Amino acid sequence: MRLRWTMVAVGGAALVAVFALLRWGGVFDDRKLVIGVLNHAMVAEEALDGFKSSLSAQGYAEGGRVTYHYRGPVTGPALEAEAERLAGLKPDLFLTLSTPAAKAGFAVAKVTGTPLVFAPASDPMAIGLVESLGRPGRNATGVTFGIQEPVRLQWLKTMLPGLRAVLVPHNPDDASPQVSLAKIRPVAADLGIRLDLAHARNVAELDAALAGMAPDVGAVFVPVDAFVASQVPRLLLATLSRGIPLTTPHRGGVVEGAFMSYGLDMKALGGQGARLAAQVFGGVPAGDLPVETAEFRLVVNMETAGRLGIEVPDHILRQAELIRGTRGGDGR
Repeated sequence: MRLRWTMVAVGGAALVAVFALLRWGGVFDDRKLVIGVLNHAMVAEEALDGFKSSLSAQGYAEGGRVTYHYRGPVTGPALEAEAERLAGLKPDLFLTLSTPAAKAGFAVAKVTGTPLVFAPASDPMAIGLVESLGRPGRNATGVTFGIQEPVRLQWLKTMLPGLRAVLVPHNPDDASPQVSLAKIRPVAADLGIRLDLAHARNVAELDAALAGMAPDVGAVFVPVDAFVASQVPRLLLATLSRGIPLTTPHRGGVVEGAFMSYGLDMKALGGQGARLAAQVFGGVPAGDLPVETAEFRLVVNMETAGRLGIEVPDHILRQAELIRGTRGGDGR
């Protein structure tokens, strides 16, 4: 009898150990997780949609195992204040959308020790989020992207051979467009394109820049700038009325009606961030997960091209993703 009870006790202990291991590994993990979301601009909400969808597919559904705390895009000093508010909620993970949001989020995450996933940040090493892309090492990881702007400008020139001047509205307080401008200046010079740079920290400055376009401007070129890229409907009203194309750094802008992009698919980028977040929830330190790089794609809106009278060469059509309509018609 004593032997039998000993065997039962040993077997029970083994089962408890196995259950504990499975729970630690995430198989039976029923923890309720909190994600604090910090966003700088409306355009990044597409990345949030992709993040939520992908994370749900991996077993972390919103309203089930995961609760999101998100108040929408905030800018300026409000961004730092929102980061502090989220830190007070003691989230299990910070998700930051855009470079300014990543900087503000990391400032509090490094103090609290909360892991952070950025989706995206344009140059995470330069702004101190990570020590290296291969081994971040600072309790943060996420998705970044390479330099797309020179190639996009070259594609634009190929489709518009007579292009001589472009308007580049940008927020001078955002580091991302400054990097873009540094890269496209020499390419523009080689292509014989004049860059008309215009500050656009807010809607009033953007409207003034659009109203003050030089007569020979042949396109509006939106750099990697979260604020300006969020203003596609406003940009379309100004550009379509003048019969000039708009090019954006993200696919979503083309879906809304911009002529073309060579850049990010924000929803897919959000999905990449979710895969990293799932590994963090599984017990992998964020600083051990290599930063991923988002893919770029050439996208052309054929309806907009037709409205503008632009004939896209066949060799480009064969390489591009073609959008046949627009999400908002004339941009409204």
